[in-house]
Amino acid sequence: MFNKIATWVIRQRHITLCIIILITAFFVYQIKNMMIRTELSDLYPSNHPFIKIHNKYKDQLGSPFKVFMMLSVKDGDIYNRETLEKVIRITDGLDAIPGVNHNQVYSIASRKIKKTKVTEDSVQSENLMPKVPDSMDDFRKIIHTAPGILGVWVSRDEKSVIFTAGFIEHLMDNNVIFREVRKIIEDESDANHIVRAAGEPILMGWVNKYQPEIYFIFGVTFCCFILLLWIYFRNILCVILQIPPMILGVIWFLGYSGLLGYNVEPLTLVIPVLIVARSLSHSVQFTERYLELYHENGEKDVPTAVIKTIEHIFPPGLLGIVTDALGILLIAVAPVPMMQKLAYLCGLWAFSNIITGLLFTALFVTYCPSLMPRNIANIVATEKGLVQKILGIIAKAGYGKASFVTFAVVLILAGFTGWQASKVHIGDVNPGSPIFWQDSDYNVAIDQINKSFPGTEELYVLFEGPGPRALENPGLLRTVNSFQRYMEQTPNVSRTLSVTDLLQPIYRSIYSGYPKWETLPQNNTQACVLFNSLFARAAPGDFSLYFSEDVSAANVVVWYKDHMGTTLRSAIATVKTFIEDKKDLLAQNKCTVQLASGNVGLLAAINETVDNAQLLNFILVMGSCFILCSLTYKSFVAAIILMIPLNLTNIITLSIMNYLGIGLNINTLPIISVGVGVGIDYGIYLLSRICEESHLLENGAYSPEVTIRAVKTTGKAIFFTATTMIAGVIFWYFLSSLRFQAEMGLMLALIMALNLVTALVLIPVLVNIFKPKFITKKLIIVAG
Repeated sequence: MFNKIATWVIRQRHITLCIIILITAFFVYQIKNMMIRTELSDLYPSNHPFIKIHNKYKDQLGSPFKVFMMLSVKDGDIYNRETLEKVIRITDGLDAIPGVNHNQVYSIASRKIKKTKVTEDSVQSENLMPKVPDSMDDFRKIIHTAPGILGVWVSRDEKSVIFTAGFIEHLMDNNVIFREVRKIIEDESDANHIVRAAGEPILMGWVNKYQPEIYFIFGVTFCCFILLLWIYFRNILCVILQIPPMILGVIWFLGYSGLLGYNVEPLTLVIPVLIVARSLSHSVQFTERYLELYHENGEKDVPTAVIKTIEHIFPPGLLGIVTDALGILLIAVAPVPMMQKLAYLCGLWAFSNIITGLLFTALFVTYCPSLMPRNIANIVATEKGLVQKILGIIAKAGYGKASFVTFAVVLILAGFTGWQASKVHIGDVNPGSPIFWQDSDYNVAIDQINKSFPGTEELYVLFEGPGPRALENPGLLRTVNSFQRYMEQTPNVSRTLSVTDLLQPIYRSIYSGYPKWETLPQNNTQACVLFNSLFARAAPGDFSLYFSEDVSAANVVVWYKDHMGTTLRSAIATVKTFIEDKKDLLAQNKCTVQLASGNVGLLAAINETVDNAQLLNFILVMGSCFILCSLTYKSFVAAIILMIPLNLTNIITLSIMNYLGIGLNINTLPIISVGVGVGIDYGIYLLSRICEESHLLENGAYSPEVTIRAVKTTGKAIFFTATTMIAGVIFWYFLSSLRFQAEMGLMLALIMALNLVTALVLIPVLVNIFKPKFITKKLIIVAG
């Protein structure tokens, strides 16, 4: 079958090439529509119950992707005209940023932060600081007595003020926000004042700022690939043969993005490097096999050599590409739009390697018959050179008695690393952002804000009553207050805030400020009076952080210092324990507790989705690969032999992640999933070559020599492809300002090394120990 296909392709090469060129031209045109940016809504698992609650209340509570700014005084405190004027200007500056939700700008100078004023006939709420106060001593007293100010909006040491600003998600632009916030920092910082900024828009702004560096590193990686290609082949033509398939694949990927209207997430730009590696693997395998067959052909007939190469390489190549693409597409089982878009784009690209990595290479060779390298004998040599010596040592590890020793070592390694892999963290492992190094401007800002204030990580828990004005039920208010005290007793919680923190000081004010009366109302009438006092002189939306417009639902803000995976799981578990323990009290007050919104709620939803998806993804990928390999080789044993190295690589990778403190999250899961899958390509090519070498034996019986021959021929191309990728990405760790990219470079290098070793060592070991019958069957349809 493949002989007929190959013959037709070569005979119709002009038409085939024209079709590929036309498709490529179409994708070049589509590139104008592609975008490299983060869509915040793409990060949410839309069917998760936490996200549904977030969507229900997002118009009230605003976006969890806030900007946090902190103004700190080096000498003295905030009670001076210069500092408070800066507070007003920073507040106004945040309120003027395009896309800001004006109802979600908070600081002591915003209209959202209130103080209570008692007159002869009423209790009223007024803006805390509409202008710079004349008396700093009086203002200090207000800060100390106003509810929920000291320790929340002004630091306990009274040297810092915090600002928060929420944004309307479909109107916000991270680059614009980052630029405007940096301008505020530049304008308001001086010898005695430090301004810091954090929050998701600032984080993404920093990532976008480093994009030129990312592109530079990718450029260096590409140059490294070219250099190593030349070192390997020592022939410019062989190097040139590998470049067009890589470039063609990238063009098609960018074209897919523009055609489908999918944005490319900046942090996932690492994945295209992996797809390029796969394309390079297929084109190098084709080139290596072609040169070998061309050298063996006495007539030096290029078309015949190409047809034979297609006949030998396309079956394992197609299997490798299909399993690759299917594995990538299955990332979409995670109901997160970002991961689904990534799966579709990269899955299409992986499928395209059939054309860009295999077919185009074959066509390209036929147009260069007179430019064949003169050093073919050296390129295809199986006994000379350093690489062959290394491969010889590797081959001996899977030969004879050594194969049993190697297998025993692998079993011990699998047991130890399997235990370590089971401990891998879901979510972030360290405080701050894992995207940056701990001493980066962003993580330093996070650390300083968390030291002075309750934290930048907020969990919103909603207490819903049976209808409008339900919060005027004293029992419901006491339940909310009880929840706050319960949460504040847990180790990771720094503070809570709710409507009860506003009502109690008002109740005290009514009774001449006597501390005994700082309590919750005892009946509905008292509660109604307190709420009416809040509403006096208040603008619409002033209390949206605390309760709904119809006073039917209360929001409790729970602050945490970090969003590590353990912190998020503990937070959600603690709330669920309270709900279970107080279910009778909640039922008595007709109250429903809804989880969860805020940054902590959304990240917890994402982590839960990643946790569920990674197991499902693993099962589906392994299952689909097993079925495809079984059908192709017509043997379950063949599929098992290919699955063992793949699983071992996965286990070791997870154990290394645990050792390095890298968690599985929405950014790392796709990269690890795609990276580990590279190994099945290597295994398929090597196992297919072992089958072919067995078929060439005169008596058709199995001989251990076939594994040595396979390792020294096909293994040579595998060795080169893997070492090229390792050399190309390992220096990311030293060049990148982004910790995420640096660690992913290190992880990819380790994954490639593991794929190389497990394929070249473990497959020959398994074949030599178990001597499966499929190796010598003539009905095998794969020849490598």
